Amino acid sequence: MIRNGNLYRDTVSGDVCILYADGVMESYYEADFDLNAAVARGAYQGWSFGPKLIDNGQVPASYNTTDKIISHNPRAAIGYFEPGHYCLVYVDGRQGEHSRGMTLDELSQTMIDLGCVDAYNLDGGQSSMLVFQGQVLGQPYKGGRDISDIIYFGGDDPK
Repeated sequence: MIRNGNLYRDTVSGDVCILYADGVMESYYEADFDLNAAVARGAYQGWSFGPKLIDNGQVPASYNTTDKIISHNPRAAIGYFEPGHYCLVYVDGRQGEHSRGMTLDELSQTMIDLGCVDAYNLDGGQSSMLVFQGQVLGQPYKGGRDISDIIYFGGDDPK
């Protein structure tokens, strides 16, 4: 996919989410995605997992994924409000009484309720965790696993 403006893989499998250098984030259905157009527009980061969670301000009528993914599962999602303004949602799941996870419809509606104009499902379960100011929030499924990629938000040092 695309990392820091560099194209590492030119094949697409599933829905795609692109963060552009100007701060705009857009998710695309696999059939509608034009990689060359995204690169020409200034794609800075790209993710290929999905699916797309918001379709014209609504919960999608269907998802480009398997039935197993649609049901209750641990989740991680990125939402977009406007250039430079995003949110991350992390949902524990498959942990008995502790948590059941969310369906894709529930996650989509949550992102809409938060005010997102676009949102994208990232991998959940063992490959997701949320860390804030050095603290792991939630309980990653089966304790998590080694993670080779991150989405990181930072700001200027206020000093």
